[in-house]
Amino acid sequence: MLSSRMVSEVEKVYAGLDEHILQTTSTTGMKCSNLCNACCRKTDIEASAIEFIPLAAWLYENGEIDDFMIRLDKSDETGHCPLFLPEAWKEGKGGCLHYAKRGLVCRLFGFGYRLDREGIAELVTCKVLKEFSPELVSKARQLGYKTPDSVPLFRNYSMQLFSIDPDLAIQQLPINKAIRLAIEKLYFQYSLDTDPLDASNKLR
Repeated sequence: MLSSRMVSEVEKVYAGLDEHILQTTSTTGMKCSNLCNACCRKTDIEASAIEFIPLAAWLYENGEIDDFMIRLDKSDETGHCPLFLPEAWKEGKGGCLHYAKRGLVCRLFGFGYRLDREGIAELVTCKVLKEFSPELVSKARQLGYKTPDSVPLFRNYSMQLFSIDPDLAIQQLPINKAIRLAIEKLYFQYSLDTDPLDASNKLR
């Protein structure tokens, strides 16, 4: 099944990325503050649809589509990611509804790098880390300057996703629209791979 292959390939990219970020943070010591969800509170986050193919597949397989579509519709009004749980910190929990299924932008933000015109890997991090961990941020920046091939680059991981499905990876959309497109893509794929009635039932 094409959809299963795509999910597996995206998750393989994420497994490699998570390990890469762990190696980098182990070297620099830089990490997010406990229960911080400052990046999730932004209303201008953009992503590609392919980043959320694993999330869409999980929702279908676990019968969570109906409830999630309600969250998604509400996110169109607020501009927040539909996975964002703004009050979760009060219960000592993180701010993501399905953290394991978060997208590429979520995994890289704060710890990813981009190449400047001179080929230097520049750290893309957040105000919170800059304010509360300036020494560690400086160390992470130096790592990019000294060994650009050793740090997680946005470009490299974006290209890996592009190689899986160029159409779903090429366009950057508001995150709620990217998630919606991923869900629609899998629904279409299910309708090709299964009986149309079975595919429709996956939305109920």
